[in-house]
Amino acid sequence: MPQTLLGARRLFKRDKQLLVFGVFLLTSAALWTLNKLSHTYTAEISAKMLLTETRPIDAVLTNGRVSPLRLRVQARGYDIVRYKLFYSKTFRVNLGMLRYFENSEGQSVLLTGQVRGMIAQQLGTNFDVQAILPDSVYFQMSPVASKKVPVALNFHIAYARQYMQQGEIILDTDSVVVSGPREVVDATSEIYTKPLKKEKVAANLSGKVMLEAPPQTFLSREYISYHIDVQRVTQITRRLPIHIIGVPDSLYVELIPANAKIFISIAMEEYHRIKQEELFLTAYYSELHQSISGQVRVTLSKPPAYMLSTSIEPAFVNVIVRQRR
Repeated sequence: MPQTLLGARRLFKRDKQLLVFGVFLLTSAALWTLNKLSHTYTAEISAKMLLTETRPIDAVLTNGRVSPLRLRVQARGYDIVRYKLFYSKTFRVNLGMLRYFENSEGQSVLLTGQVRGMIAQQLGTNFDVQAILPDSVYFQMSPVASKKVPVALNFHIAYARQYMQQGEIILDTDSVVVSGPREVVDATSEIYTKPLKKEKVAANLSGKVMLEAPPQTFLSREYISYHIDVQRVTQITRRLPIHIIGVPDSLYVELIPANAKIFISIAMEEYHRIKQEELFLTAYYSELHQSISGQVRVTLSKPPAYMLSTSIEPAFVNVIVRQRR
């Protein structure tokens, strides 16, 4: 038993010495690494470049992302390591301050030596940019075009029970001018508003809504104003005879059924305006020649403007035709 205890003590003492040695070794390695990283080195780092422009009058940038650059820099070791491990910086370069030219293939060419100062400023004072590779990058410019296009509403409005829209939505303008790359402008047929959603609407609506410009374009205005009249409505029902129009004198026509129900939605304050003589249901004999089923459509002749909506039941009736004796 004493020998076993003595062996364990020796083993613990040896492991403790190894542990102390390991700690000192790691500490020394860390100090050596920090010392080395404090020195200045020349290294190559990768960088992304995004071209921007101040919107020249005759052309617009259509492809601002170019191939990644390789920067030859001089900096302290830990700055280089930190950049490579933790940063993926995109440098913005303003073409309005640079000179570029067009090659025989119609591409715009920029010599990267011109952007050295811009990149160095964004990279920071810890880095000295010595060279940029490749020596040129390629991008696309397009002629600027403008045209007037209609505004399309992206409205989703649900009205409260017994309420509905009266008339058309009123806009302060129904069209805008879109400008940008010619191919984008040519493909643009309308400009949509941002989505507008309203629920249980029971009063007039007014406001402004932003417009959505197509990519790489700008609009003559950013938003439009709108107004929607909302009325409380009621529905009335009438059963009326159907009058068929255009029957030759030699024929006798019978409609089955001979009457139909009409459902009328009308604003509450307009209810008193309804007159029985304005409600005249018609069907046209001429439609019978185009009908496979032998039916004709029933319509309300000249519905008054104050009626918001109407529906008829049945919408079609059968026609029986006989020769007059």
